[in-house]
Amino acid sequence: MKQYRYVIDYDCNLTEMIGAIRKLSEYRANKKAIMQIFEPDCNSESIQKDLDFITSALPEVAVFGMTGHGALSRETHSIPYKVCTILFFDSSDFQINVFDCTNISPLEAGEMYKPVLAQISDIQGVLMMSSDFALCPERFIDKINEFDPNIVVFGALAGTPSMGDDRSKIFYKNTIYERAIIAIAFYGKDLHLCHYYNLGFRPLGKELVVTKSNDTGIVYEINGKPAFDIYKDHLGIGMNQYFFENTCSFPLFLRENGHPLARVALDYHKDGALAFATEIPVGSSVSLSYSTADIMLDEASVAALKLDDFAPEAVLIYVCMSRRMLMGDNMAELEFEFFQNICDTATWGHGYGEILHADGLRGFLNASCVVIGMREGERPDEKDRIRKPPSQKYLKEYLDEHEDGFVPLPVRLVNFLESTTKDLRSAAEQLYKEATIDPLTQVYNRRALDSHMQTFLKQQKLYKSIAVVMIDIDHFKRVNDTYGHDMGDVVLSSVCNGVKNRFGEKDILGRWGGEEFIGIKPDLSIEEAKEFCESLRMQVASLSIEKVGSITISLGVTVMKPNDTPDSILKRIDGALYEAKETGRNKVVVR
Repeated sequence: MKQYRYVIDYDCNLTEMIGAIRKLSEYRANKKAIMQIFEPDCNSESIQKDLDFITSALPEVAVFGMTGHGALSRETHSIPYKVCTILFFDSSDFQINVFDCTNISPLEAGEMYKPVLAQISDIQGVLMMSSDFALCPERFIDKINEFDPNIVVFGALAGTPSMGDDRSKIFYKNTIYERAIIAIAFYGKDLHLCHYYNLGFRPLGKELVVTKSNDTGIVYEINGKPAFDIYKDHLGIGMNQYFFENTCSFPLFLRENGHPLARVALDYHKDGALAFATEIPVGSSVSLSYSTADIMLDEASVAALKLDDFAPEAVLIYVCMSRRMLMGDNMAELEFEFFQNICDTATWGHGYGEILHADGLRGFLNASCVVIGMREGERPDEKDRIRKPPSQKYLKEYLDEHEDGFVPLPVRLVNFLESTTKDLRSAAEQLYKEATIDPLTQVYNRRALDSHMQTFLKQQKLYKSIAVVMIDIDHFKRVNDTYGHDMGDVVLSSVCNGVKNRFGEKDILGRWGGEEFIGIKPDLSIEEAKEFCESLRMQVASLSIEKVGSITISLGVTVMKPNDTPDSILKRIDGALYEAKETGRNKVVVR
């Protein structure tokens, strides 16, 4: 495998590139070849002219690409040149499919792609690009995941020279698409891919909740207020032409499958809604975020070392322009330099978002740097490699800046904000604990139980059924009268500890009051709930508590019904519990 990179009108012009490619031994040997192009402008006429010229001059080469992103601020620039990279394969191959989404959704396109994938063996990865940032390509990626969750999907959303003017385009051969998805499956037994994802952004301030949004990336409300207010209140900005410039260095931060993600708002609506390039579902916890060049470059240097161990023959980089705005041109170039130092023909591009579906990441990313390494065959022996350690330039600059303990003002401010945020989060967590957790048993208190009961009632349709159980310690008053209240507390804690490990992460257990507990366990039928309660009863009966000896419990159990209220549920389980206690105790009664 071999990669070549050409920066048009900087290294050479198009004619000179064509001539150079035709002289390559790989081209003369008629090896399978694919060319990726990033166009700096969205002018269809000039793009068409380039495509017609390249495809006619290099008919054996598969040509694809997208329009790139322009500068985001007055302080940064974007490269004004066409960036072309050509990959030659020795034994591997690829298949290119384009799905025009003018009249179909990404979900429908993904369904169409699944049978295509089924015809290809040894797929190592899929390079994906899309145009029109309102397309939300994650739905397409979801379908690839349904076919095979192990397929790595990577790439980018096409960009535009200026924000708020989405004229983004993708192209294949000599056809330009304004609302489409291109998918390139790379396959072969000798092909190897590695992937790295650098974010660097960290949460800032308290967590907020998305309370109204849709599936096309529009967020209407956060914490019940217009979504725009998160920026107006925290950054003091208004609705004007500098919205993106003012906000893109402070993307929304959230987590998905444990992975940190950023979401950059691309535009705003007069009603206060914010537009993103992918859905942020209702109920998502978000906060503003921040970063520094130091943090981002530290992550990039670690990824570069890992990439060096992989020994790539080709490197493709998809990186967000918001990083360039935050880092500044020089540091942003240095981030790329880390990877170029490993593979000097590495290529890069900027768009409205990055794509990486791997290791639990669903697919769509913002404010990140996605690096893909490719290699045919096994990793060469160490003695046969020419090692190029990552650039030491940044390390030297960093040490020079911090000489004699001096820390630059931006770093000091960020350290202060990070420390303050941690203190605030810690205080908020402590207040939440005090407000919702019973101090003796360390399970939820009555106030929290009320809240969770309301939530489960609203979400009944998400579960096959929801069981609710009330637990009462038999003859608890006798324990207090005989052994004292301190021993009574020991019994309460012992019984609670004996049953709470039977409640999972999605279940709820809390102290209702005195010696009574309530448990909520979704996805249990009434028969399964009775069996579960019998196992709790026997588990407690097997306990032996110092001085007191054995203890038993009585239980009332029911399942939520469509028209239930908290009062109707409590009335049923309280009646069932009363029957259990009146008919001998140490038993389970179902209502």
